[in-house]
Amino acid sequence: MANKPLKAVLIGAGERGAKSYAPFALRHPDRLQFVAVAEPNAARREAFSLQHGIPRELQFEDWPQLLEHEQLGEVALVCTQDWQHTRPAIAAMRAGYHVLLEKPMANVAQECRDLLQVSRETQRQLHICHVLRYTPHFQKMRELVQSGVLGQIVNVDQRENAAFWHMAHSFVRGNWRNKEQSSPMILAKCCHDFDILNWVLDDSPVRLSSFGELSHFKVENAPPGAPLRCLDGCPVAETCPFYAPFIYQGMVPFWNSLADTARGFPRWAAATYATNPGLIRALSGFVPVLHQLTRYDGWPLSVLAEDPTPEKIDLALREGPYGRCVYHCDNDVVDHQVVLMQMESGADVSLTMHGLSHNEYRTTRIEGSHGRLMAEFGTGGSRIVVDEHRTDWRMEYDTSADLRDGHGGGDLRLMAYLVDCVNDGDFEEIYADTQAALKSHLLAFAAEDSRLESRVMSREHWE
Repeated sequence: MANKPLKAVLIGAGERGAKSYAPFALRHPDRLQFVAVAEPNAARREAFSLQHGIPRELQFEDWPQLLEHEQLGEVALVCTQDWQHTRPAIAAMRAGYHVLLEKPMANVAQECRDLLQVSRETQRQLHICHVLRYTPHFQKMRELVQSGVLGQIVNVDQRENAAFWHMAHSFVRGNWRNKEQSSPMILAKCCHDFDILNWVLDDSPVRLSSFGELSHFKVENAPPGAPLRCLDGCPVAETCPFYAPFIYQGMVPFWNSLADTARGFPRWAAATYATNPGLIRALSGFVPVLHQLTRYDGWPLSVLAEDPTPEKIDLALREGPYGRCVYHCDNDVVDHQVVLMQMESGADVSLTMHGLSHNEYRTTRIEGSHGRLMAEFGTGGSRIVVDEHRTDWRMEYDTSADLRDGHGGGDLRLMAYLVDCVNDGDFEEIYADTQAALKSHLLAFAAEDSRLESRVMSREHWE
């Protein structure tokens, strides 16, 4: 007999919880059902409840109200802001729920350790949203590296290239702009990368050092006469790449980034929409798939307004944080950072993160004694190329996922894995994965300490 759908509660109905993970329940109602939600924003709470059929009495303004209620299901998704993760996740495990926790686990190292300890004490599964592990791209990369085709790995270069507009949106104007209110950028952006490097290479760092700073998004770099808000008469409105209407009205850089990393028809459609939106709107009457472009209301627009109509976007740019000049914000996180690591195997690994990339994508280069792997993981598509030294044999793998599936297919694959684990998973195996997630976070904290203290960190610092 098939298992009944798991019942889940959502704590935090923002972008990640409501729009990245919860859609799994709408696609697979036989596997997962949301029965309650806790969200202080009334519009988000009501929208999520309407979408998932949650009755009024199970719609809560805050998570203590939800968790004080008798247990409503098997799983709790905790998708609040970074600094709000620890208390609801611990309370949910102690209330009997298995927990899916958005990354980063917490913005304090000890709280990350506390979460793991409570998972052990309560025997409740704790899954961290390291979604890249579940993508076809990084799963294929791990398969290739572990097959031995590259021989002994000696050098790795991993780059997290955050597009200029994404940096401006999330880390200058947005929720992750200030490390005291959220997390250091190396943690918020690259706990994924630390996790992927350890997992793909099946190797661990023994020493690391890190350098980086906030170089560009500072008041001294503001153009002469730049106002506090873009729409208040900016003198460089026609040339500034961070001009808010350029990013959010028409979303030209968003579609350009998609076009530059996609292939085939999606590449043509995104590129054409950026330059000739009228043509794509006309064609959408005959090609319904083009509605994904012409009716797009997802991230980052959905951060500015729950129902991002042109009128609401304009109001948000005039009154909200996303209309501020990037040189006059209260941001203090770095806009570039590099981490250098020596691995147990002796391999050298560099991890570069920066927020001035032309496109939004990750790149990986792995050099081995017998071959080389080069990979791109972008918003529009992904690929891996392997070259063998002796024969010059080359193989290219298309690792792209459906454009509708977030994080290269990782979001919904993670949800499928969660359901499988809660139904039939072995706690010790899942706990080992959570330990690996903790390790990636502790490496990010160590990298930030190294940057701030200008010193090399050894393994004792994070173990």
